[in-house]
Amino acid sequence: MIGKVIHTFGSRIFIAGISFLILSLNANYLGAEGLGTIGLIVLGITVIQLFANLINGGIIYFYSRLDSSSLLVMAYLWSLLSVATFALINQLFGLFDGEYSKHIYLLGLLQSFISIHFYLLIGAERIKFYNYLNFFQSFFTVIFLSGFFFIQNNFTVEAFINSLYISYLLIWAAGILGSRMYIKTLQASTFWKSFKDVLAYGFFIQAANTFQLVNYRISYFILDFYSGRAALGQFTAGIQLSEALLIPGRSIATVQYARISKKRNLKYAQRISLLFLKLSFAICILGLIFLLILPMEVYQFLLGVEFIEIKNIMAYLSIGLLALSAEIIISHYFSGTGRQKVNSLSALIGLGITLISCFAFIPSYGIIGAAFASSLSYLSMFVFLFYRMNKEREVSKISFFLNRKDITLLKRIIRKRV
Repeated sequence: MIGKVIHTFGSRIFIAGISFLILSLNANYLGAEGLGTIGLIVLGITVIQLFANLINGGIIYFYSRLDSSSLLVMAYLWSLLSVATFALINQLFGLFDGEYSKHIYLLGLLQSFISIHFYLLIGAERIKFYNYLNFFQSFFTVIFLSGFFFIQNNFTVEAFINSLYISYLLIWAAGILGSRMYIKTLQASTFWKSFKDVLAYGFFIQAANTFQLVNYRISYFILDFYSGRAALGQFTAGIQLSEALLIPGRSIATVQYARISKKRNLKYAQRISLLFLKLSFAICILGLIFLLILPMEVYQFLLGVEFIEIKNIMAYLSIGLLALSAEIIISHYFSGTGRQKVNSLSALIGLGITLISCFAFIPSYGIIGAAFASSLSYLSMFVFLFYRMNKEREVSKISFFLNRKDITLLKRIIRKRV
């Protein structure tokens, strides 16, 4: 298992490097306003994933419990329905720019199809192949974006959109080829029962994910309204840089979730999750120190002179990011053991804090107010999940601190004995 964690972490480090290169290219050649527009487009694609993952999000958990063909068919049908539902909502309420709405719909559909095969691979514990696909999705995006910028001299938001189309299509095709061996014969007699089971489970996954996404990104809309698209561009850059600190935790959580879902052993899940929580938190502290001590001139060199608030944004996000690095592991512990309601409640609490904080701080403090509001929200989610996990009978408060048993357990994981 530790090999899969290291492989996932390594691949995400490369992905983070490529993502930073994409960020730097867009920031330098499209400016803060263009970057703000891209932030909203990516947010729209992510919202579509929320609808799609009412089914897609249950694939990992149900891979070892139901036939994979039923999961595949229902996921594809649900993805189409999700895009149609999102398009209707956007037409009624005008949440996203009409100029880019059709691209959001198509890209969101493609990303939903990709995620289906990603989840199949994770459910089958083909973590390395999943990591390769994730890496090449980012790699193709930056290659084609560079081509549009420097070969065609097309310095527009459309160049970024077109690079996404190409990379998404390539990875979708690769995902189909890579996961085909795990697709079994469809069992029509049990299809509808399987659909109901997956939907019931997926509802609680997506209740949590929906609250979390709104929690993480509602500040985009409020900041755009009060401070403008250029301010949103600066905030988007700060968020992307800061969230790179969560790569270790998310890498660990990907493997953690697949493993504890398959093992179905609560005591094992607790031991592994507590160890990974401490590792994620420790690595995040080191990364945060590094980002905060970098001179402002470095950020302006990499992003451009418009991005003058980057360090302030990261400073105000810092406490929240540390809390989030631990929260990621605890939330995957609850989801991997089939208790999505706990995560849903946590995310709902965080959303409430976000809404109150955004309207309290953004009108007066702009970008800094948005960062502070996010930090408060992340901290509230961690405190709630920490409390719930600490209440469980087998978990004592001392278990949340590094101890000799952790070192022993880590050695056993490295030696593949657990």
